Amino acid sequence: MATLKDLTTSLKLEFVDLEDVQATQRALIQVTPAGASLELPRGKKGEPGKDGAPGPQVWWTGLITDPSELPGDLTAVDRGCAWADTVSKSVWIWDGEDFFEIPDFIGLRGEPGETATVQVGEVVNGSEAKVTVNEAASTDTVTVLDFELPQGPRGIQGEKGESGDMGPLGSADDVDLSVAPNVGDSLVWDGAVWRPGSTLSPVGPWALGPNDFSVANVNLIQSGSWASQVVATMTVPALPFDWRPIVVGGLVELETPLGYRVDVEVRVGNAQQGDVIGYGRGKPLQRWEDPTVIQPSWAQTVTPSSAYGVVKANTATTIYVVLVKADGTIGAWKSGRENCGLTIMAQPTNGGF
Repeated sequence: MATLKDLTTSLKLEFVDLEDVQATQRALIQVTPAGASLELPRGKKGEPGKDGAPGPQVWWTGLITDPSELPGDLTAVDRGCAWADTVSKSVWIWDGEDFFEIPDFIGLRGEPGETATVQVGEVVNGSEAKVTVNEAASTDTVTVLDFELPQGPRGIQGEKGESGDMGPLGSADDVDLSVAPNVGDSLVWDGAVWRPGSTLSPVGPWALGPNDFSVANVNLIQSGSWASQVVATMTVPALPFDWRPIVVGGLVELETPLGYRVDVEVRVGNAQQGDVIGYGRGKPLQRWEDPTVIQPSWAQTVTPSSAYGVVKANTATTIYVVLVKADGTIGAWKSGRENCGLTIMAQPTNGGF
C-alpha cells in the first residue's frame, strides 16, 4: 500500500483520456507509484484566444532543382516568396524567418485524354430554350445533347426556286403503297394516308337487248300453278374489286288479263334466292304499249358498307330477269321481247363512307 511519503516523494500528472479531452472536459491524473489514482474534474474552458496575424501572401519567385539553390539573404520583408522544385515537385515558401516545404505541390502531367464528341439527340418544340445531356444515349467518349427550342418568328418570304425533278409517288410521306394496287384501283384517302383502293366511279355498262329476252306464253290451265319464270340472264365477268350491281333502267313487254298481275324482279347470283336489285310493278289488263318499267330496288336498307347485293372481287356472276306472279288466280298471259331491255353498272364498294 502506497504511503503518504511515497506520494509526496514522487508525483506525476498524466492525461490518459483516450478521447477528445476538449470535448469530454475530463482527464485522469495518475499518481506514481501506481498504488493510488485520483480522478478530478477538468477546469472550465478558457476564453477564445485572439486571432493570429495574417499569414504572408505567396507569390512565385522562381524555379529550382534542389533546396540548396534557395537564397540565404532573405529578411522579414520577403515573407511569401515561393520557389517551385521541379525535381521533388515541392514548393518552398519563406515565412519571414525560414523556409517551409509543401510536398507534392506541383502535379504531374497526365496522359492525353480521348477526344470528346458531341452529338445532337432529340430536338423538340418548347416554350423556352433548354439543353440537357441524354445520359442513356451518351458514352465515355460521346455526349448526346437533347434540345428544346421555341419556334422562331416567321421569316421573310424567299424567292421562288426552280422547279425540281418530279419524284416517285411512292416516296411521298402521305402515300402508302405497301399493298400493291389491283387493276382499276386509284389512290384513296383513308383519313391518314393515300392507299390503293377501288374507285367510286361505276364501271360498265352491261346491257341486255330485245333479242336477249325469251317469250313467256302461259295458257289458262298453266296460269294457276306457275310462280315465277326467268326471261333473261346477263353474265358479268370477274372484276378485281368488290362491287354492287346498279340497275340503270329496263323494260319488259307484258299482256295480262283483267285481275291478273305479273311483276318483274332483277336478282343477282340466283334466280330465286339472290338479292333483289331491281323491280318493276305490273298492272292488271296490261298491254304491249304499256310495258313494265324496271327501276333500282332493294329489299332492305343499303349503305356503302352493307353486304347486300355485293359481288366479291375476282368472282363472275349472273343477273336474272324474273317474271313473278303477283296477283290473280287464273288467266292466260304472255310476255314480248320487241321493246325489252336491261342496263346495269358495277358500283365499287367503299366501306369508308
